[in-house]
Amino acid sequence: MKRCLALAVILTSLSGCESLDQAMSVTDKALGTTGDLLNGDLRSLAAPQQATLSDIWKDWQQNEVAAKDKWSLKNLSIPGVVARVTTTGVITGQNKIIVVFNDPTNAKCSAQAITRDDLIVNKKATNKLKKGDRVTVTGVLNSDPAMFTDDPDKCWFTIGKAQIVATP
Repeated sequence: MKRCLALAVILTSLSGCESLDQAMSVTDKALGTTGDLLNGDLRSLAAPQQATLSDIWKDWQQNEVAAKDKWSLKNLSIPGVVARVTTTGVITGQNKIIVVFNDPTNAKCSAQAITRDDLIVNKKATNKLKKGDRVTVTGVLNSDPAMFTDDPDKCWFTIGKAQIVATP
């Protein structure tokens, strides 16, 4: 019964699609949302909160426990400058796309934005990106910063369930 209901929701969503890409996008979002609901991770369902990597890092330097409580429970929208675009592997459909980006005002603050998968909807959003392009990354903080780099002035974050959009 639950499978039939889920299938009905997906088919209803697809009925108004004009193209295969749009259908894939709707399906990917529906499946991702369903997965988040089932595993209890509701962060990416909330409205995104504007933040910068430097904001998060500043809080982390003052109190890591408080910063993790503050930032890890939210869906974040973070501006950045692309440093690299890559994937987690070589088998299409089983990988995730990674966009490494820097804070626009502090090159010592970096992050990797990891998409849910490498389906066409994510490839379409990232294939045109080049080093130096400005992006907005929306997603959830998935790691402690830097995992303790040797340089206390340098930060590194992982943003999961990322949606990456080029900005002018």
